[in-house]
Amino acid sequence: MGEWLESLVPWGTEVLVKIQSYTPEWLVIVFVGFTFLGYEEFYLLVLPLIFWCVDRQIGVRLGFISLFSAWLNSVFKYLFAIPRPSDPRLNVPYPETSPSFPSGHAQNAVVNWGYLAYSFRKPIFTIVAVVIILGISLSRMVLGVHFPQDVIGGGLIGLVLLVVFIWAEPPASRWLGAQSRVVQATLAVAGPLILIFLHPADTEGYYPASGSLTPMSAIAGFAVGLVMEQAWVRFRVEGEWWRRGLRLLLGLVVVAIFYAGPRFLLPEDTAYGLEAALRFVRYALVGWSVAFLCPWLFVRLRLAEGDGGR
Repeated sequence: MGEWLESLVPWGTEVLVKIQSYTPEWLVIVFVGFTFLGYEEFYLLVLPLIFWCVDRQIGVRLGFISLFSAWLNSVFKYLFAIPRPSDPRLNVPYPETSPSFPSGHAQNAVVNWGYLAYSFRKPIFTIVAVVIILGISLSRMVLGVHFPQDVIGGGLIGLVLLVVFIWAEPPASRWLGAQSRVVQATLAVAGPLILIFLHPADTEGYYPASGSLTPMSAIAGFAVGLVMEQAWVRFRVEGEWWRRGLRLLLGLVVVAIFYAGPRFLLPEDTAYGLEAALRFVRYALVGWSVAFLCPWLFVRLRLAEGDGGR
């Protein structure tokens, strides 16, 4: 399949040149906004917002499918290793260095916004979700960082993952909920670790690849945090709007400390093995803080009600 995808590069390049030639400058700015909605930092805002302030269960499921989608996308990227568009006729204001196929923005847009539309089932929200999915997907071609086949492939992979998750999640959750906390915590760590090492090396030969470490480390921390939260906190999202707003502000500050803080502590010449281990710890702490530390703080500061352990 890799050879077939590479054979599509000349055709895809011509499509991108045509798209850019017909796109006015003001519309490019609009698509820059859409493409931001597909970056890791934006989802780092949306996922906690849903989990802390809107609907706990939807937030939990969204966290798992979103992070697994990021891992799966990285697997496909490094399996096929298709180069990014590089034709000199293209204007690429925000270059990307990872492999091109499939588009992570398109795949994750379908997964995240598709799952939210499925969960809330409000016509207006569904319309907004479709507009965002299309806007994010088109933005990758307008900005010259993805071929049309990347966007189509990412969207199809995301759709398949979304359907499988919606079908498989309920029985899987029931089975997992019936297990002891020891089993749940063990699976929370063992599952992501296995997936980290099943991921291929990146194009520079680094293994385990950062594209695998980041989402799986976050899932491990998030899952362990959920086990702890269920045991000792069991917070509720209900509450006045100002309480929810303060939760979000406080929680984002805490998460930002774990997310950005370690970047300033590591020297630039850190050996890759140590860097990979510290990356695992860093993102595991981010996931853990979202699932446990922040809800615990919310209850302690009376920004949320808690039912205690069970």
